[in-house]
Amino acid sequence: MICACSSGAARRKNRVGALTAVLLLAPSACDTPDFPGPQIQSPPPAFFLQNEAYQQRRMFPEHEIVYHDAWVETSDGRFSAIYINGHLGVLTEDDVYEAQEAAQRAAQTPITFDPIERLTIDGREAWGWAERLETLERGTTWVAFRAIVPYDTLTYAIEMHRGETGLKSRPDSLRVIVSSFAAGKTTWNIPLIAIIAGSLPALINLMRNRAAKRALRLQSISLKQTPKEEREKARARAAAANAGLPPVSNAPETPSAPPPGSPTPPGN
Repeated sequence: MICACSSGAARRKNRVGALTAVLLLAPSACDTPDFPGPQIQSPPPAFFLQNEAYQQRRMFPEHEIVYHDAWVETSDGRFSAIYINGHLGVLTEDDVYEAQEAAQRAAQTPITFDPIERLTIDGREAWGWAERLETLERGTTWVAFRAIVPYDTLTYAIEMHRGETGLKSRPDSLRVIVSSFAAGKTTWNIPLIAIIAGSLPALINLMRNRAAKRALRLQSISLKQTPKEEREKARARAAAANAGLPPVSNAPETPSAPPPGSPTPPGN
């Protein structure tokens, strides 16, 4: 019998633990972006939003801009920025190669262009390339990384230009920052939501069973109320015991016969 009770308690404990674990996973049922909207999700420190900033020459000057935003930073005396431009339509890999070739033709200084590389940004196929300006007198003056992310009806061009000393020596950091771009929508984990929804009836049933068992235990407890007279006699007996007097009898008091020779009350 002890083993059966123990196993039953263990099973109930396991069920409670499993339901608790499912509820703890509830916050992960949705993924909320750090920055809503089409946006860089991991901007560097000291960068702030400034959507009035535009670059002198963007990647696709012949395409109309239907969305624009920008991050800028000037704390070290050098200008750094991240530009986000949205264009109607779905641009392809050929458009990316044409954009790089056009940028090489438009360059007025000896800029080094790295080969175009395939990327995965926001779960989508994307392309990008790195640039840097190097001179014999000043070394690396600035670095840049440009990426193109096509969606169903829009294509986003993200360009990061950095003149800050620290990131100039780590051009791969620009790729990581640009690759944090996302559409910025809240996504829902449908399988996890289904698991949580399926677990709620079991949790509610468990809570109801516990409440019913507790109510049954409370009903089985009989509360005996002591009459006021008995409480007073109990206090009197305790006081007499403390004073060394004879104990007070529990029998009801009855009138005693008058002593011999005592006058009879009038009216008798």
